[in-house]
Amino acid sequence: MQKIRDFMAGRYGFDTLNGFLFGAVMVLWFVNIFVWSLIPSLIIGGVQLLLFAWLMFRALSRNINMRSLENRRFRKVFDPVKNWFSFQIKKFKERKQFKYLKCPHCKAQLRVKNQKGEHGVRCPKCRGEFKVKI
Repeated sequence: MQKIRDFMAGRYGFDTLNGFLFGAVMVLWFVNIFVWSLIPSLIIGGVQLLLFAWLMFRALSRNINMRSLENRRFRKVFDPVKNWFSFQIKKFKERKQFKYLKCPHCKAQLRVKNQKGEHGVRCPKCRGEFKVKI
């Protein structure tokens, strides 16, 4: 155990980009199981091998500043996509209790109770008032 700890000392390790790469490798592995033709299977296997090599290179790298910069750039793109999907899941789970709509003044996303009738709504961001019929 001590030898492993000494080997990993000063190495970059695992981060969000490596987690994404690992997920991509697993998806390609699963897809490759169901591909029966030889050439597409070799292409998928090659891409899978390259992604795994990149993952291991990043995890074992001693250039921590560069790997951290790569991760920050990746998170700039990945986080908004992840947040959008999380918000869609939240909207779906709360579809019976709440209705989501946008403020016509500032375009902020608002959540109102799903009660039938016409309601006056005040945006907490811009303080604009408007009527909504549910």
